[in-house]
Amino acid sequence: MTDAAEQMEKVTQGLIQACNEMNALTRESVNAVIQSTTAVTKGCEELTRNLGDLVQQSVAQTLNTSKALMSAKTLREMVDMQTEFMKECYESWMSGTGKISAISSRVTQEAIEPVANHVNATMSKVTQQAQQHAQGRAA
Repeated sequence: MTDAAEQMEKVTQGLIQACNEMNALTRESVNAVIQSTTAVTKGCEELTRNLGDLVQQSVAQTLNTSKALMSAKTLREMVDMQTEFMKECYESWMSGTGKISAISSRVTQEAIEPVANHVNATMSKVTQQAQQHAQGRAA
């Protein structure tokens, strides 16, 4: 009877340890997802803000150019103003979209990092436990 009780105790302890490890893994997984979601949320806010600024600048630039075009005295002066306006718009949008692209890349990296770190840590633990188990069987 003692052997059966000891065996049952070992099984129970093993199950308790497995449950504790599963709880810890689940908690770490949830934390990684929360960190990732937080990074995405902040990134979306930053992207929205930058895109809004870009649109606002474009509208202001268009209004200023429209006022200037109204004051043109010749067709040539109007064409020169329009050409300059288009050049400035292009440069502004290229700069703005470059900034938005950089933010997107950074946010993607920040969102992936916690999950990747968690997966790598988990895989290291699993590999280490498998090696320990294999060594225990070989002994």
